[in-house]
Amino acid sequence: MSKVPDVLKDAKLIFFKYEENFTSRNSVRLQVDPTPYILFWRYKDYKLAHEKNYIYLERIYDVRVGKPTDFELGAHEKGFERNFLTIVSGTSITNLKFTHFVCLEKDEKRLHEFGASLFETVQRVRKEEHGLLYHFRKKLAPKMYAAFTQRCLEEDIMRVYDKHKKNSTKTEWTAVGKLLSVNSRKNVEIDDQKLIRIIMILSKFEGSRLEAIFRKISEDEPVATKLEFGEWLRKNQHDHRLNDARFNQVSDRKISSILEAWQYSGDSAITPQIFTHWMASDEAGVAISAQRMKLDVASMREPINRYFIDSSHNTYCSGNQLVYAIGHCSADVEMYRQALLCGCRCVELDVWDNKDKEGDPVITHGPTAVMGMNEIGLKEVCEAIKECAFKTTPYPLILSIENHLGRKQQEKMVQIFHHVFGDLLLTGPLPDYPLYAREGSGDIKYPSPELLKYKILIKAKKKRFDKQESRSREDSSIDLQGSSIDLTEDEAIENERFNELTEEQKAAQMLQLPEESSCSELSEIINYMQAFESSRGVSTAINLENATIDTVPCIVSADENTVWNCLRGNSVEKIQNLNKSKIMRIYPKASRIYSTNYNPMIHWLTGAQMVALNIQTNCSNTQLNYAMFERNGACGYVRKPDWLRMRDVQLKPFLSIPFTIAYTVEVEIIAAYFLSAMDSDKYRRRSTVSVRLFDVPDQISKEDISSPSISASSKFETSCRRRTREETSFVTNYERHVYSFDKVMLNDLSFLQFNVHNESGSVFAQRILHIDTMNNGYRFITLRTPSNQCAGPACLLVRFDLFMHSDRKNLHDHKQMYNPHAFEKESDKWERRFSNPFADLDGFDGNEFLLVEGTRRGSVEHAPTTPTTPTKPMSFGKELLEKISFWKKK
Repeated sequence: MSKVPDVLKDAKLIFFKYEENFTSRNSVRLQVDPTPYILFWRYKDYKLAHEKNYIYLERIYDVRVGKPTDFELGAHEKGFERNFLTIVSGTSITNLKFTHFVCLEKDEKRLHEFGASLFETVQRVRKEEHGLLYHFRKKLAPKMYAAFTQRCLEEDIMRVYDKHKKNSTKTEWTAVGKLLSVNSRKNVEIDDQKLIRIIMILSKFEGSRLEAIFRKISEDEPVATKLEFGEWLRKNQHDHRLNDARFNQVSDRKISSILEAWQYSGDSAITPQIFTHWMASDEAGVAISAQRMKLDVASMREPINRYFIDSSHNTYCSGNQLVYAIGHCSADVEMYRQALLCGCRCVELDVWDNKDKEGDPVITHGPTAVMGMNEIGLKEVCEAIKECAFKTTPYPLILSIENHLGRKQQEKMVQIFHHVFGDLLLTGPLPDYPLYAREGSGDIKYPSPELLKYKILIKAKKKRFDKQESRSREDSSIDLQGSSIDLTEDEAIENERFNELTEEQKAAQMLQLPEESSCSELSEIINYMQAFESSRGVSTAINLENATIDTVPCIVSADENTVWNCLRGNSVEKIQNLNKSKIMRIYPKASRIYSTNYNPMIHWLTGAQMVALNIQTNCSNTQLNYAMFERNGACGYVRKPDWLRMRDVQLKPFLSIPFTIAYTVEVEIIAAYFLSAMDSDKYRRRSTVSVRLFDVPDQISKEDISSPSISASSKFETSCRRRTREETSFVTNYERHVYSFDKVMLNDLSFLQFNVHNESGSVFAQRILHIDTMNNGYRFITLRTPSNQCAGPACLLVRFDLFMHSDRKNLHDHKQMYNPHAFEKESDKWERRFSNPFADLDGFDGNEFLLVEGTRRGSVEHAPTTPTTPTKPMSFGKELLEKISFWKKK
């Protein structure tokens, strides 16, 4: 749980809430509750008491001190612009609300301390994974703390869920009222134990799926012993893939200490309430392992080309890329701030000459006259980048320049870079990392993200490249009119809309205008991110080879279709070799005028470092990208798996994968809780849940191929939907079905996606989990909105069972790898038997283990199959006597 700094709790700073054209100053004291859940304030003027006076910390994107960025101050307001505190919140990065406060104190230092502490607290809250109890408490927080009290009336709970009463029965509310002593009309302090009882009442614990799990533990007794509970935890909730010496199983002493902290120390047995508390807690009930999500600083010391780098495409876009496309289309400086705050470490700047020759360069999706998008100033964008570049992560930021500037405007751009970024700009190579390969070595030595911390790198063409002619994107991508690729439904619609554009608009969108040769001043500040320019008239495969053997550090940029053609043309090895020695950036094809996204998985599997997406678009591919980079502390860099980093290993991602042990993942969707706490307009009482696996397919051939987006390919996903059997109260029970994803090859690059659909089929809640960070056993998955915001307390109760996949012919080898120490003792036991055949070795401590084909010990839903080797072999002498008896009968 995040600790709240004193400056946020003491509420000593006095503000007034600013409204444009304000007529009166309504003083307030800003404060964060102790847990923390919300930022709240109370108006001194009681007439404003009806106004919303809190913001959930999970919905805050940024905290800014100083001049507001979303509007201009009037002349009479300039005097206190340094006293502004702006809270940027919203439901998505394209749907933001700016709440302004003006500090009345003269202590500017304390204001900056307040703003910095609030932002740090917000970041911790957004990154932490919490259980059902936390989110249930969070829903009550506005009522509990808005009046500066930690006490809560029973009416507060009723009011929070009042609009959802139709989902429950009168009996439930009567039980809640009785628990809270409604008739006494006194304030009732709501502690965690009472909240757990409320959750049990509203979710109808008696007769529920959760109670059925408890009944298995207690063997149908009213309570379970601590011994039974401990055995259940160690057998079902522990991840047997882990090293038990490093990841200790829960001991009985640990259980007792947790219960004591929850003030259950006097209980000698595990009651249903204690069990529910355990499942709803942050310590035990969450689906994500917090330990495996943390930043690993030691892993950040390898060359930068050995990492996946969170990247965005056309970062300035806040909607579609053409004004002629149906929907919103504009360039917005705020998008750069939001991209950086989300963790992007590579943003794109499409720079064009200003119509005013004396003005500064502009950023737009040009040419403006044809594309119809507005222009934003480069200097303003650079100031926004500097403000947010290292606010959430200290690791290097890459500015990908699409250069359409004349020489004079290029010189102005470089001057802006120097003036705005200052020492943050990496203007030359590091001493131990020259820009050219050492003679005879043939290898480029890239610096690590750790060495490049707090540095901004420029990606553009260096002067060594000669200016080349204009080249259309069809030269290196698939012609949509004649392509044999099967388009998904969304892409087909987008393709139809694209064909409705005028010839001038289509030509402007598809034509890759020539980037200008970099002037000397720009070339000087380009170092490790030199843009590679392919040779005209040669094949893509030859260009890949040329880039691989290039003697300078470079980035090869290609659209999704170019790479897809290489994969189809058996050039996988060339792409992999390039990505092991240089850097590759993939971006969406030109016809995606609605800013749709391709599936990044296929490009990660080839080792491409920068897989750029349109982050303003809420889709499953964007959500997958979020799940990928939530790991490693959400720092924007994730180290590639060993088999994508090792130069001497040749990977065939669609045929064979070395150094991997396949796992089987079983998933059972048991129930959903508090879906109605989400937007009731999107929620319908009959819901379905789809489960999808993103993993490497067994193979891909030219005859069996689908679109690069792979959005409907069974090779990449297995999707199942189950209708609900009953929906009462705030719990939704689903039909019993176990989804088995057999032979998952890549734990470090495999994901499970859960989508919750309403009656019309649209997704209103989702979550994507990285398999390598998932906890085993019965867990609550906190759901998120399509824009990836936390939707707690809405959650899914799910059972995970992850175990080693094993073919019978490889069982012996896998047993040895699974537990080499036990295998060694087992071998030693057989040696002792042969050395002394008649000795009784039954008491020998062999630390025996069990690994059976297709399952593992502790699988709850499936009876274990017969082991291929006995777990407790009889003594040699006894076995010999049985054999003699057998042959005598013959």
